[in-house]
Amino acid sequence: MEVHHHPNVEKKNFKEYFFEFLMIFLAVTMGFIAENLREYFGDRQKETEYMHSLAEDLKKDTATLHYSIRRLQRDIDNGHELMVLFAKNELSSQIDLRILYLTVAHSVDIIFNDRTSSQLKSSGSIRLIRHRNISDSLSQYWNNEIEIMQAHDKFENFREKQHDIGFKTFSWYWAFFSPQLMGADSSVIKTMPFKAIINPGNMNEFMSASGNLFNEAIYQYEPSLEKQLALGTWLIEKIHKEYPSK
Repeated sequence: MEVHHHPNVEKKNFKEYFFEFLMIFLAVTMGFIAENLREYFGDRQKETEYMHSLAEDLKKDTATLHYSIRRLQRDIDNGHELMVLFAKNELSSQIDLRILYLTVAHSVDIIFNDRTSSQLKSSGSIRLIRHRNISDSLSQYWNNEIEIMQAHDKFENFREKQHDIGFKTFSWYWAFFSPQLMGADSSVIKTMPFKAIINPGNMNEFMSASGNLFNEAIYQYEPSLEKQLALGTWLIEKIHKEYPSK
């Protein structure tokens, strides 16, 4: 009968097993660390790109806010003068063009640039922002946008009510007249005599509507715009400090 002899296998001691385990462990750990580093630097690059893009959007927002505040302040100043003249019973003694200028309130619209914000929200990339004060302030900036839109809508509702009465009270057709639409006839229409106040009986109702409009502008709309402008300006400065361009 044939007898099979097993080859002599040299047994490894504990140190050899431990060394093999250590090499495998180090290889896995180094791979894990390398992957984490790759992800970390990738996230930091994305974060910087987002912040630079956001700063550009905020610059456009603040420019728009400056314009809207100036436009709204003009309405508020005119409204204040209008109220004072009416209270002193001196409105009807003003020249007709001045009356039309003071009584017409203009729309004050604002559209925020959401190019970068929409990306941060949809992708969840706001988590990449390491600076808590920036991420918290950015969330507040987005919340302020909702507040501003609500104030804008209320302002516009009051303005539309004021205009409904104003068109029955004043010769606003003259103030809203566009020479571009009339061509050569524009000079004729602009020299035609007109009376600013055509229905004095509506003045009390018009002034009440104007009071609601300008109160909304002074106590709600303008403060919300000013607050957003201050926050946007702060964010731009903070982003430039924490994420300087190379």
